[in-house]
Amino acid sequence: MPTEYRRHSATAAVLSLLAVLLLTACATTPPDPALLRPAEDALALAEQAGAVEHAPLELEEAREYYEQAVAALEAEELAAVTRHVEMTEVQARLAIVRSRGARARELLAERRAEYDSLRAELVDIYGERIQPEDTP
Repeated sequence: MPTEYRRHSATAAVLSLLAVLLLTACATTPPDPALLRPAEDALALAEQAGAVEHAPLELEEAREYYEQAVAALEAEELAAVTRHVEMTEVQARLAIVRSRGARARELLAERRAEYDSLRAELVDIYGERIQPEDTP
């Protein structure tokens, strides 16, 4: 019976050692830098949308949140990383929307100028008899 007890004790000791090693390995594994990927992608999309020109304040705020996410990742504060990545995405989306709005306003202004130019040409040719058609 003592041999059986020793065998169980040895098995328990090995299992305990493995559990401690596994927990130690998990505790020392740094957070995955891929956690920052959504924020990086959002920033890239905002820049492609023209946020540098049309929404610089929103883009700068998104970049600040990203820097905070990087710092939180280095400090291994996962909740803060998640929060800052989400805020980066929100600000980047806002920058994208503002950029698209600004570009739409620019396009509208161009089209209005084209319309006014064409209207002026028609008035020169036909005089003031030109009346725009009423649209429904």
